[in-house]
Amino acid sequence: MPAVNLSSAELGSGAPKRWPQSGVLPVVVFLLDVCLPIALCFAASPAGRIKNAASSPVPLAPGAYFGLKLPGETPELFAPGIISIPGRNVGHLAFSPDATECYFSAFDGIWTNNRILFTRYENGAWTPQTLATFADGRQEGEPLFSKDGDTLYFTAQNTSGGRSDTDFWMVQRASREQEWSKPQPLAAPLNSPKDEWSLAQAADGTMYFASNRDGGLGGMDIYRTFSKPGEPLQVENLGPPVNSEFKSVDPAISPDGHTLVFYSEPKRPGVTHDSDLFICFDNGHGGWTAPVNMGEEFNKPGHQGSPSFSQDGRVFFFSRFDWKKCDVYWVSTTALERFRKVSH
Repeated sequence: MPAVNLSSAELGSGAPKRWPQSGVLPVVVFLLDVCLPIALCFAASPAGRIKNAASSPVPLAPGAYFGLKLPGETPELFAPGIISIPGRNVGHLAFSPDATECYFSAFDGIWTNNRILFTRYENGAWTPQTLATFADGRQEGEPLFSKDGDTLYFTAQNTSGGRSDTDFWMVQRASREQEWSKPQPLAAPLNSPKDEWSLAQAADGTMYFASNRDGGLGGMDIYRTFSKPGEPLQVENLGPPVNSEFKSVDPAISPDGHTLVFYSEPKRPGVTHDSDLFICFDNGHGGWTAPVNMGEEFNKPGHQGSPSFSQDGRVFFFSRFDWKKCDVYWVSTTALERFRKVSH
């Protein structure tokens, strides 16, 4: 099956919108030249981000997030009796942009029989949870919706041609009412002869993922896409301080691209459990602040992983596996701002 090439246009241009030209009235010139930059600077500042996050966003669609009350600033079990149920381990969640479709990873034992399940809100109720229509029995998981909701990315084990690694795949549809296409693997540089895991995407189209491909710093590093005019899509290693000789896995990027969460292994300084979540922030100079352990409120005994941000920026999800049961938790994204104060 041919690999799918993704252009920078498909990933999102990220081009800023232009303001219409100002008239000649002095007061208008003053507002545009003086007041507007001040307002924009405040909106971009930490205080502005906190204020914007706390303000009322676009109203939720009917049935969004299973009709549940949104969480506060303390992580809580997500959708008990709906997603988190006895006898089932759940990892990555992928909600559609309006949060009325949900694809999620489920597995048995210690990450065996990985599969993607699906449910959607229609006719006033959520449908029974069933195996994704594109599933073909290959260890599949880690779904991710595109910004328009008409592409779904996921990971699947590749066992063809003598290889046995994990790659990114995708399915597409013309609209919510249509069936998904036949799965197709993504092309290089997103896929490589080694393993790729945990695709994430910011609102501007930049993709982040983990890979143990050649040239990394540790056993698993985090990469992101970038493009230059007239050149094919490329990827770059985030480098220190995100990546090191210790594994950095499962990247989650906030819609605005300014907050990155991932998990790391016990050997990394500061890890106190089987794996812990770390958070860092865009430092404004093309790099990242030093990763900060998210503490006991997020990291408990067991394995923390599968972090993700909702596309509307309201909530942050992650999973916790105590080696008996893996459940998903969620929390308001405003709870993450406290770590900005201790990052550097």
